[in-house]
Amino acid sequence: MERARPASYLHTGLDRYEVFDFQEDGLEELKSFVESKKRPFSFHVPFFRPSFFPYIGVSTFFLNEDPDKRALSFKLIDNTMHYAKEWKADFVVTHLTWKDDSEKREIVMDLASDTKSRFCDLADEYELPINVEFGGYSGHFHAPEQFVDFVKDHPLLGICIDIGHTSLISGIRNRDFFKDIEIMAPHTKTIHVWNTRGMEHYKEHNHVPVHPSQKAKDGWIDIKKTLEIILAHNRNCDIVFEYNHTYYDNIPDEVKEGMEWVKEIAERK
Repeated sequence: MERARPASYLHTGLDRYEVFDFQEDGLEELKSFVESKKRPFSFHVPFFRPSFFPYIGVSTFFLNEDPDKRALSFKLIDNTMHYAKEWKADFVVTHLTWKDDSEKREIVMDLASDTKSRFCDLADEYELPINVEFGGYSGHFHAPEQFVDFVKDHPLLGICIDIGHTSLISGIRNRDFFKDIEIMAPHTKTIHVWNTRGMEHYKEHNHVPVHPSQKAKDGWIDIKKTLEIILAHNRNCDIVFEYNHTYYDNIPDEVKEGMEWVKEIAERK
């Protein structure tokens, strides 16, 4: 198959960065930048796109019954964990599921149990936390309670709440978004922040930078309320702005305004 082009995103967070899906030939520049900033950083699987993984970066096959595809996902997270340890990243974020799950519930549950066990082993081996990003656009593993059960028994496992995707998934699953957030909040260690006005808006605009002008009455996610719920349970959550661009130091003023707004919300908790 034709190899998908890496996204090469360096996401800015609150006093931190998160690296996702870089091209291998861009790693030297990336490392120089991260080291010069002397800020903590994390890796989102894949840290970079190795030649053995031709799919787009969000692809995950942990709940796919094709053994070859599933093996690719485990090879990819092991590769990312290896470099995270070498570069001294402080944790790794990974999707567990992304539209390529088995259609058979019993198989999905068995694969999830095996994946949980293997994630525990990886976290122990590398002595690095793994934060599992909430997902569930398809398949049988999509409930907040399932993700809580996945992470709750190991201190190095946690949940990453992606606010935009959680809202969209709650919508297509006919669930209450804020109830979903409340269930996962006690086990949440990372927050991905962006905004959307629904699935059609997301398809057109992807990850929209948050801004205080975005009002819930106009269809936007209530970012302030969402953050307050999560941070009430864990005020030390790492916050990453997951936008469609790698800004490095050239962040547009309007985007900076949204980042400062989020910082003020976080500091009030």
